[in-house]
Amino acid sequence: MNAHILSLCLALWASLGLAQEAVMPTRAERAAIVETLQRGKQITVRNERYELLPEVLAVERKSREEPPGETLAPLGAGAAQIIETKGKLVLFRSVPKEGAYVEQIGRTTVYPAVLNSRSRAFGVLTGTVVVKPANMADAAGIANRYGLASVKEYPHLGTVLYRVKANVDIVDLVAVLRADPRIESAYPEIIEHVRVPK
Repeated sequence: MNAHILSLCLALWASLGLAQEAVMPTRAERAAIVETLQRGKQITVRNERYELLPEVLAVERKSREEPPGETLAPLGAGAAQIIETKGKLVLFRSVPKEGAYVEQIGRTTVYPAVLNSRSRAFGVLTGTVVVKPANMADAAGIANRYGLASVKEYPHLGTVLYRVKANVDIVDLVAVLRADPRIESAYPEIIEHVRVPK
């Protein structure tokens, strides 16, 4: 009798563990999902056009071993909403959100997602913008003017990485930066391809 109860408990525990694992959509299911997603603002980065996906968000797992469904639990989402994983990033379907901004929900950072119009690959906006000032001496002034935090300067490349403040629309900000005569180019950092160590 005790062995029977123990085996039932183990079976229940195993099924609960499996429920935490995400079942990734097949290629056909993924294509169907992509076609049903709302599209938002567009942005061009290095000759690639991206469309904002208002109802797709991304979060980062604590480790690659953490089940994706467990990562979404603090947000009230579950494994059934997962569209794809990119390394430690979990992309999931959510209630449509206005704007392309990074936000903090509790201890979880939530990132906006985009779709590459050509390749149909998902990308994640990290909240970092890559700016090439016409003159590196203007780097601090640009940061002050737009409320950006300088992450890293590469003087030999004439490039600065800035962190965008929370709740600032990244796509709108990049459009404003591109219109500034002190700036040669500006684009958001997008994680589209992730190499996973073998």
